[in-house]
Amino acid sequence: MALSVGAAIFIAAKPIVKIFFSICFGIFFAKKGVLDPHTCKKMSSVIINYFLPCIVFSKVTVAFDSHTMKIAGLTVLTALLYIACGCLFAALVQVFLPVPKYWRGGAKAAAIFNNSGDIPMAYVMTITASAPFVDGDEDKGIAYVTIFMAMYVITFFTCGGVQFIEQDFQVPDDDPEMIGDAKDEIDEKLHLRKTSKLKKLLHLKSKESACSAELTTDDSNKTIPPSTVLAHSTTSTANAMAITESNVVASLSTTRGNANTEPGLHPVESAGLRSLRIETAPGSGLRPIESAGMQSIRQRQSRVPQNAQAVIDDQNDGEELDPVVSAVTMDLEVRHFQNWVVARLILFLRNLYQPPAASLIISIVVAVISPVKRLFIATDYPMRNAPDGLPPLGFVMDFVSFIGQAAVPMGLMLLGALIGRLQITKLPKGFWKVMVATTLLKLVVMPIIALAWTQRLRESGLIPKDNLILVFVYAVSSAVPSATSQVYLTTFFAPEDVDHIGQMDCLAAMLICQYAALTITLAIIVTYTLKVIIDV
Repeated sequence: MALSVGAAIFIAAKPIVKIFFSICFGIFFAKKGVLDPHTCKKMSSVIINYFLPCIVFSKVTVAFDSHTMKIAGLTVLTALLYIACGCLFAALVQVFLPVPKYWRGGAKAAAIFNNSGDIPMAYVMTITASAPFVDGDEDKGIAYVTIFMAMYVITFFTCGGVQFIEQDFQVPDDDPEMIGDAKDEIDEKLHLRKTSKLKKLLHLKSKESACSAELTTDDSNKTIPPSTVLAHSTTSTANAMAITESNVVASLSTTRGNANTEPGLHPVESAGLRSLRIETAPGSGLRPIESAGMQSIRQRQSRVPQNAQAVIDDQNDGEELDPVVSAVTMDLEVRHFQNWVVARLILFLRNLYQPPAASLIISIVVAVISPVKRLFIATDYPMRNAPDGLPPLGFVMDFVSFIGQAAVPMGLMLLGALIGRLQITKLPKGFWKVMVATTLLKLVVMPIIALAWTQRLRESGLIPKDNLILVFVYAVSSAVPSATSQVYLTTFFAPEDVDHIGQMDCLAAMLICQYAALTITLAIIVTYTLKVIIDV
């Protein structure tokens, strides 16, 4: 029997009420001081490392098998499509609206990434208890939501999406007031900071040191063979390569306490580079040498990327660089890119060891191997049951299912506590346009694109007609606000000696606007999905 419009609206609104009250209780406990930042941090660790892996294993193992992995691949493609649309939305907002210069990165992250966990899971766990959904749809729905969560983690943390937030705080350390007021051009100061280390490295023609003067006085008549110059060049390059992105990432927590230091400059001032500076100083007796080795260096210099060469020219104020210096610079650029790729790969592999990701991988492996899956779940595979008539490892499924049920309500309470602590002091002029546009793009335009995409997949046969929960998850996952983890990261990257930052004002206003609109937009999207797309 087909649902009436009133019944569809009631089914769509019921999960919102549960989500709303859970968030409100989180706000209440935050105002009372029960859920303070320290407590929320500890609870978040418990949820991520204990509750979430349990619910992932209990749902994914049941939902997938060797015959349904095509659905998993299609879900990955859909998640990437949503992220790509978010990138397009971010570009439109940046070009046509007055985004504050000190929150450009944060605005991009808010437009691209979604809250792919708490809200979709809460919705699925509530709505699957009634028609038109059947037994087993809850497990499938949670499994599909888990894939969206995994893609969010990969793109946001592993692939560098978090750098959008970090770049808003890469400003001169001696100007903390600019972070809150944004009086000057952030982009110009960001460029100066990024190139300061390169300037110190390349400015080798500075005033002569005492050692350089002594070398010039004592050995003015000596000839330095070309092999010596090339050897020193190799030594300095090797020492300069000690500055890697992985070193910076590994020491992030410690360097934030030393704002006035320049991490990474000490390895550059090594013995090899010091000797190179001495021998290339004016008056040291060194003459241009057009040997085969120097020709090779000149050829390598010609392959420096155009943008990198422009930075070098800017830093030297029109002075012509020595070939050896250019070679060192080019090696730094190449090695920096190589280290960036290696650092991302290592970060990706490390993320696989985190409990949620490891649980997802183990769950998929168990689900696609029929004999192993039969140990946990009753299937058609022939295997003797335990004395109680259940699968031999059925007690494991009981345990993870029991523990995993706490993940969603606790996550919603923490979300409420987070929203309850948000404060808006002052917003930039015209920022309301950014708020409204981002909210409409994420909560209205994105669901329309997702529904059209889902309908096309059903018509083409890629989504089975009877897989209603997959259609529902695709719709709900496209109609959620920005990721709340952006709040924690904004706080993390903010300077410790600044009491208030303008970035947090912008983010708080954005999240409050989106979650206020969510109560209406999500109900409309779900009602339309039930009546038109699923056609019940």
